[in-house]
Amino acid sequence: MFKMQTWQLIVVATVAIACVGYMSFTIVRMLSRPAEGTAVIRHSTPLETGLLGAGPQAGERAFDGFSYRATARYAGRVRVVVREDTITVAGPRAPRGLYVLWIWLQGLTLALVPPALVLAAVKLDWRALLLALGIFVVSALVMAIGAGVWPGMGETVFVGEGRFDATEVPLSAVRNVTIGDDWARDGLRLVIAPYAPGIDNLAKDYAVCFNAPDGEGRDASWAIHMLSKEDAVALRDLLKEGAAR
Repeated sequence: MFKMQTWQLIVVATVAIACVGYMSFTIVRMLSRPAEGTAVIRHSTPLETGLLGAGPQAGERAFDGFSYRATARYAGRVRVVVREDTITVAGPRAPRGLYVLWIWLQGLTLALVPPALVLAAVKLDWRALLLALGIFVVSALVMAIGAGVWPGMGETVFVGEGRFDATEVPLSAVRNVTIGDDWARDGLRLVIAPYAPGIDNLAKDYAVCFNAPDGEGRDASWAIHMLSKEDAVALRDLLKEGAAR
């Protein structure tokens, strides 16, 4: 299967270099954008944790939602609290090193599928089609494992310590606030290209998306699926009003 004529090797190598190179460039750019502003990572308060009996005080607005696996690294159920000058998000959060590894594995395995298909086309070899299918299955498994594992890892912190990590961001540092549109921004759409269209249908009218510092010196994308359209509009409006002040 891998014995090729010179022209076949050139074609397959060109496609492989283009796909892997562009994917690598996209991932590096996605994960290394410097923050425009500051944020603080701290322990969540009872309200931010969502503990029973902890209600919002004057000047606070609390929302519950589910975070998509964007570069802010929150996953699963989150509590969002908006105060006069800040927004705080608390919930399960993946460690940066594991998230970066997941993105690279997902992106590179996906990038190898087109070269395998081109190999099948130039060689007319059914085994290359099986190779492409196998690579895609591995990519899908990496996607599924990461999407399922992150919330559970974060919830072990709650079980052990009764709180989550919370990221507190000044509203002045929040940018590009939308609902539904462009939730897989800053390169993420390419990394999860086969799955993004299906998630688009879920995100429409419900997912509040924005850019803000991640608390570690980098800019991150946040996408939080709200429980109702009304909550999505209310959170979007609070973020836009706060950012405009």
